[in-house]
Amino acid sequence: MTAKPNSDTDKPYDLDDKVEAQHLEMAVKHAGGDNAEASGAIAIERMEHEMGLWESLRNYKGAVFWSLAVSMCIIMEGYDLALVGNLIALKAFREKFGIYVDERQGYQISAPWQSAVTQAPTIGAFFGVLIAAYMASRMGYKWTLQIFMIMMTASIFVVFFSTSLPVLFVGQFLSGVPWGAFSVIPTAYASEVAPVRLRVVLTSYIQICWCIGQFVTAGVVYGVKDMEGQVSESGGMCSDRKWAYRIPFALQWVWPAALHIVLLFAPESPWWLIRKGRVEEAARVVKRLGKIPRENTQAYVAMMERTSEIEQRVTAGASYAECFKGPALRRTLIVCCTHAFANFTGLLVSNLGTYFFLVAGLSEDQAYGLGLGNTGIQLFCVILSVGLSSRFGRRTLVLWGLGFNCLCLLIMGILACVKQSTGVTWVQGILVIIIGAQWGLTLGPMCWTIVGETSSLRLRALTVGLSRDAYYLSSVVLGIVNAYMLNPTGWGLVGKTGFFYLGTCGLVLVLAYFYLPELRGRSYREIDILFSRRVSARKFSSTEVGEHDEE
Repeated sequence: MTAKPNSDTDKPYDLDDKVEAQHLEMAVKHAGGDNAEASGAIAIERMEHEMGLWESLRNYKGAVFWSLAVSMCIIMEGYDLALVGNLIALKAFREKFGIYVDERQGYQISAPWQSAVTQAPTIGAFFGVLIAAYMASRMGYKWTLQIFMIMMTASIFVVFFSTSLPVLFVGQFLSGVPWGAFSVIPTAYASEVAPVRLRVVLTSYIQICWCIGQFVTAGVVYGVKDMEGQVSESGGMCSDRKWAYRIPFALQWVWPAALHIVLLFAPESPWWLIRKGRVEEAARVVKRLGKIPRENTQAYVAMMERTSEIEQRVTAGASYAECFKGPALRRTLIVCCTHAFANFTGLLVSNLGTYFFLVAGLSEDQAYGLGLGNTGIQLFCVILSVGLSSRFGRRTLVLWGLGFNCLCLLIMGILACVKQSTGVTWVQGILVIIIGAQWGLTLGPMCWTIVGETSSLRLRALTVGLSRDAYYLSSVVLGIVNAYMLNPTGWGLVGKTGFFYLGTCGLVLVLAYFYLPELRGRSYREIDILFSRRVSARKFSSTEVGEHDEE
């Protein structure tokens, strides 16, 4: 008998209270074998395969709640990373930190400093990821996250009181360190507490949180763009209008305070506890994850121990060096390329949508209005993507998304070469929004899901960390290039950047076709075996793995 991945729309497993015990007993018996724990592990894995999406949501409420709570950290990173990109288009911010260009462009942050302050948090996050991933693999996800929450609260003071670009750069760098932790832990945590059918839902929610953060940023900056000044101690108005950009910075304090309290009560990942040999604690956590784990605790623990033992045969320990050995090397390359190549698709143009609209010739009101609409539409598309990924899988959505993106970038580049007019400018702006929409519908949420599923359990935090650092490295390099391509004081290419990203996006499409496997509906045991057998990426979905197989 083989355990095959099936659609989330298949007939769900019958979990009625009156017959549930009989079902599990029959499943254990059918699994065979003299070892009761091994039989129970096989039965639980089969049960997860046969449960539908809605049945999983109903029976794993604890796992859903705590995964959603931990993932809310990404709202902070999404807000913070988008903040400076939006502020460079804010008149008050440009007048405070920029230089005068001409009557039409007014004050602008120079291209070198624009690159520096927008990439400072990314550079900080690069180091934060390495530290957080190592800490998480040693001391667990929960307490690592709490430590970086405190660090985040402290670093905001530097940003809030900055009076020059060098100080702002330092503050952004320090803030980026905890953002690295926020980008690693939710992905690893969600992929470990979720059953098979909910992995795509809970990891896609991470992208929803990212979009929420960007949407809040766009809304806040849109709300303060017309502020004319701040109230001084004497009751008069100061002309430097500091609060137009200080209020967005100050709002960064809201999330750490609230989440720090909530996450004090969060359970640790049971898979992490199993890896550390703390089986009794893992059993207690499993009971908190939902109805089915609670009623079949020992079978669930046996399933996790079985998978952990399989990985131990090919992975000596949990270290960065192990990520580049044996089957783990292929998995590390897949997740690193998946995250790094996100920036090669033209995503950076969409992330700087407000600034793109401004330098393309739209008014400030129009630019911020489109920027807000851009993030709102992307958020809506991410929500829709959950249903699409359950039906079509990860690989299919990525390939179609990349192909569609190439078409949009080609049109954008062509429009930039014709005589510019208000109509042409608006069409280019709409294309930027469409690129953001398809990112939210396909590539964005699938990126988190692929990274969470592909990385091995024993090396999950470290592998996710490496993938995120690969993303940050490409973000820094392309972010600098992007700043020069869009900035009037740089190359001023604006819409012609579409040609550049058409080439990079096309390359990603070819690589994804040959090397990106489909993991929809696979248990972690099956994924380990498929990688150990070196199955071709294009054959992952059709290859069968026996439920008794362990290599």
